Amino acid sequence: MDHLFDQLVPAQPRPYSAYAPIRQPRRLRREEWPGRLLERAGEVERIGAQLARVAATVPWGRVQDDLWDARSGFVYRLRAEASVRDRAERVAAEHGLDRREFVHYALRRWYCFWGARVAELLFLEHDGVRPGPPRHHEVDFTIDGVPFDLKTTEVPRVFAASIADVSANPGKLASWLYDHQSREGRYHTANRLFLVLCDAEAPDEAWRLRGDVVALRAAIERFMARRRYVELRLPDRYGIERRVLTAVVPVLPARPGRQLRML
Repeated sequence: MDHLFDQLVPAQPRPYSAYAPIRQPRRLRREEWPGRLLERAGEVERIGAQLARVAATVPWGRVQDDLWDARSGFVYRLRAEASVRDRAERVAAEHGLDRREFVHYALRRWYCFWGARVAELLFLEHDGVRPGPPRHHEVDFTIDGVPFDLKTTEVPRVFAASIADVSANPGKLASWLYDHQSREGRYHTANRLFLVLCDAEAPDEAWRLRGDVVALRAAIERFMARRRYVELRLPDRYGIERRVLTAVVPVLPARPGRQLRML
């Protein structure tokens, strides 16, 4: 089994290089491209319609809870909003949980999970972007052969009053996010792209941008048209300094009459 895993995920070169390409799956023949692109477009449309239902009806509400996380693990296996509602109602009844609160909690987790999937698919619409190895928690896709892990986050409270600083110094925000996200066993210093959800008019509603296909597509198109990477030197979990390549990609609400601009 180990030799099969090694074939899919080759060891990183030493010393680690942020620009080191990874082994790619079989290159698609040209005649396969249209079908694959249509399949992804259909998936984005399908997921987007489901996410829109959740965004229109579910408040953000309750903070993360380990017990409720364990009870709602089914969100990763269900593909429809209605299925999540039905399963959450049954689980709430079985365990004596507040039905309305638990249903909303499960739907928010499902929304975040599938919003991340949509973002990956939107990146894959662009030339030079290819899927990463299956089940590789540090590589979601590659851009021109360079591997990236995609993360979606709201603007941290410590930056909320100074969004302009994100534009002037994206490395500052990226360093903070590396330091404060995915700690303990999942911490790593591989390359990351951060989709940062920004809603200056309604910051408490920024979470809805996780599944806003219009806003996500616009942000990703702006970034891919003008890629602005930042190089950082960060200590890994063993204290060894590594060079990483990262970028901050602001996601803005597509309000009528509002001109989107790069932060």
